[in-house]
Amino acid sequence: MRKHNRGESKIGCIITLVIVAAIIYVGYKVGEAKWDYESMKEKVTEMTKFVAATKTPNLTLTKKSILDAADDLGIDLYEEDIEILIEKGYVTIDVYWDTPISVPGYTYYLEHSVSRTQKLRYTPDD
Repeated sequence: MRKHNRGESKIGCIITLVIVAAIIYVGYKVGEAKWDYESMKEKVTEMTKFVAATKTPNLTLTKKSILDAADDLGIDLYEEDIEILIEKGYVTIDVYWDTPISVPGYTYYLEHSVSRTQKLRYTPDD
């Protein structure tokens, strides 16, 4: 005759399995969001360096390039989430967005922001 250990039941195994699956799912979603964050950070850095090296930068084209990169990554980004500031010999690009992580019954919004500053190679007076 088989001896049953305390806590060993089908319902307990199912609950444990559901909890482990939820943890893996959330971990995957957070990892995916962090990967997208790093990719976006790289694009913003690239665009900041480009604007700093350009004598007459086209800020509309810069925003469009950042929006296109966000779209390629599946990030919901809007034009008002991008701030480009050129003053005192520096260019600063700030980008803000949220990544929703949904689990049944709840949605958590993971907030991201990227800010890059670069010294201008050309002054506006040149």
